Amino acid sequence: MGEKLIVAENLTVYYDNYKAVEDTTFKLDSGETLLLLGPNGAGKTSLLKTIAGLHQSYTGKLLVFEKPPAEVRDLISYVPQSYSLNERVPLKAIEVVAMGALYKKGLIHFNIPKALLKEAEEALEFVGLGDLKNKRFAELSGGQKQRVLLARALVSKPRLLLLDEPLSALDPSARVEVVSVLAKIKREMGLTMIITTHDPNPLTEIGDKIMLINKRLIAFGTPEEVLRDEIITEVYGPLSKAVKVGERMYCFIGDVHLYRR
Repeated sequence: MGEKLIVAENLTVYYDNYKAVEDTTFKLDSGETLLLLGPNGAGKTSLLKTIAGLHQSYTGKLLVFEKPPAEVRDLISYVPQSYSLNERVPLKAIEVVAMGALYKKGLIHFNIPKALLKEAEEALEFVGLGDLKNKRFAELSGGQKQRVLLARALVSKPRLLLLDEPLSALDPSARVEVVSVLAKIKREMGLTMIITTHDPNPLTEIGDKIMLINKRLIAFGTPEEVLRDEIITEVYGPLSKAVKVGERMYCFIGDVHLYRR
């Protein structure tokens, strides 16, 4: 096994007096892909932002690269569920990608060094969009935008990639394209990834571990260990079911909203 890249012990995440995540303990090895699974409102984004060092109101132990997350932000790339780009600004795809490194260097996008443009172009090539580098971001399809955002996350050469619901707004064909890029990142870069999702099915082929949360930790382990009827029904309700097809586990859920027994 690799190094323990993330160690959380009795982690509770707060927003004022509200507990978004309670008393959660887990460890993730370097190079593993974790699918963070749970219904809407279960605390997935809160946990992801805390690991990213973007939210620091928590108790318990949380170490990323053996340090508090806020101290290793340069090693982490975080892609939120909704991007905050003003599409009225006529940014080209390559400029959006370069922004991922510019922000970490404290530069602005009006003066992009040539070396960084080359790195941005290489990142676009990696996600299969090199031929669209000069197209306006606003004119891209949903799947293409998501791949540009992945390239932007990769250009700063992170060691940990955090993705919040990267497939949620995409049509089926675009989902396939994005999952293909995620599989390529895992295969060729060996990056540690945490991907939040309410539907693990498109991602089970790249998920080494699954964490199922519903404000508290319900289960953590391999897909075979976690995607079991008695576990998923606790979160998604009695209409949910786990099915194994070949070597892969699939999870059929009736309602993606919070289920309370």
